[in-house]
Amino acid sequence: MTGARYSDELERALARPDADKMIQQLDAYAEYFASGQGDWPDEFADDFGEIITCHFDDPEKAFAYVIIGASRTDEPVFLGQLGCGPLEDVLEDPSPELLERIVAEARKSARFRWLLSHPFKVAIAERAWAAIEQFRITGPHEEPSEETLPPK
Repeated sequence: MTGARYSDELERALARPDADKMIQQLDAYAEYFASGQGDWPDEFADDFGEIITCHFDDPEKAFAYVIIGASRTDEPVFLGQLGCGPLEDVLEDPSPELLERIVAEARKSARFRWLLSHPFKVAIAERAWAAIEQFRITGPHEEPSEETLPPK
């Protein structure tokens, strides 16, 4: 994917060779959230764990999970989890290029700005906060209300 040009982050995420698997994982994770949560089903433990922890080894993949998830559901609780989970984790120490792409996505998408309003200031890098603060719709340690989720 290096050197390729994409019209937006969703196109970039869907161009990943593992995009189909990521979609299946996200759909199962969204269904889990919709069912009221509780213990993870054993058959999905690895998939859900990958969504939650991939930022350690592959922040690009974590960002792709956020972008794909935002395109597939209107469930604010699930989307809020993506915002305060994988997105916040990516913002702990994003590469300059990835942070630039996050800012570009925030300029284009009201839904992404809503997601970007979930990470708390104390949980992310100072340079990441400086880059995203202007796009947030809430204060530094306040998540947006579910009713304010913009449409896809």
